[in-house]
Amino acid sequence: METELKLAFPSEEELDSCFASNALRELFTVLEEKTEEYENDYLDTEARVLHKSRTSLRVRHVNRQNYIHTVKTSPVVLEGEMTEEVRAGLSSRCEWNVPSDSAEFDPERFLSEASSGEDPIDLLEMTLRPIMGKRLQIVCSTVFTRRILVVQFRESQMEVCFDVGECQGNGRSLPICEMEIELIAGKTEDVETLGTIITSRFPCRGGSLSKYARCLLLMNEERV
Repeated sequence: METELKLAFPSEEELDSCFASNALRELFTVLEEKTEEYENDYLDTEARVLHKSRTSLRVRHVNRQNYIHTVKTSPVVLEGEMTEEVRAGLSSRCEWNVPSDSAEFDPERFLSEASSGEDPIDLLEMTLRPIMGKRLQIVCSTVFTRRILVVQFRESQMEVCFDVGECQGNGRSLPICEMEIELIAGKTEDVETLGTIITSRFPCRGGSLSKYARCLLLMNEERV
């Protein structure tokens, strides 16, 4: 299960300022820091079988080397004691990831290799069954640089990611300029708390739309 908070920034300069700020880094202990380049293609059938089931299928090219294949279910907006800014960007969904040395997505192989994950394999099987044996095509793409801080905050470990790039679809593009806080281990409440502190100190707001959903908006298709 993926639990994450998206916070949109008005400009790359303000995101950079947040990344470098002592006011941010004093909030947690940084365990690891790295930068990665992502080229992501979202796949579906011509009839948009996955889209109709509110599922996304992503092939991620990492640093122009290896690939990560990912299937995600539709996000669920979480409720609780939090500010409107945090509530707008906090969501949870089932997610399966399989490393690969190929850009080609094979549903049967993915299902086999994803079976060791924590999320229910029967849900993944039900999701992938309609595309077995069908031709997949690239629907849209995203390209961005991600600066990653792996941090310890209270009782939880998280990735605090700073993403800059663009969503691409139907010959058009939209900028990506956002922070993602993803829970690695611990409590959702700690993500909420960290998000509340950050939105009170920096010019950002919760963003409920995934990158894939923003791509679909460019293509005038219903969002996921």
